[in-house]
Amino acid sequence: MNKVSPKLEIAMAIGLILFGAVIYWASLELPEPQYEPLGTAALPMSLAVITFFLAMLLIARAVPRLKETIDVDDATSEVTPHPKLAVFVFALTVLFVLVMDYEILSYLPAGIIYLTLVGFILNHRQVSKLPWIFGFSVLLTMSTYYIFTKFFYIDLP
Repeated sequence: MNKVSPKLEIAMAIGLILFGAVIYWASLELPEPQYEPLGTAALPMSLAVITFFLAMLLIARAVPRLKETIDVDDATSEVTPHPKLAVFVFALTVLFVLVMDYEILSYLPAGIIYLTLVGFILNHRQVSKLPWIFGFSVLLTMSTYYIFTKFFYIDLP
């Protein structure tokens, strides 16, 4: 059962649309491509467009629920906040960037380790799900590496 307020979902979607618009507008000022076929603006523009469509989908899903839902009391919410967990994931993200910046590991092993750790932590540290998390981490890291290096011609560390 979804206990998230549809008003909150719509507000978040509008924020994502505004953020995507800013990214798209800023990417218009990136220089024209000289050697690569798509140029440097292709990735941020693509991500901004994808963000827009996903936010519109979120709005389309939330609008019908506006009439049928009443604001849910915070005490009955099934979502339990874990601020320490959020700080830990943020620290892992900073460590992931630093490991690649100081060339301790390249993108592939650092990405696999990072995604596996974050997935494991966010799945309540269930060891039984670790093989699936690891497999997903390998698949996601290798596919993004391939897309960035072969399609966008962006060298990853």
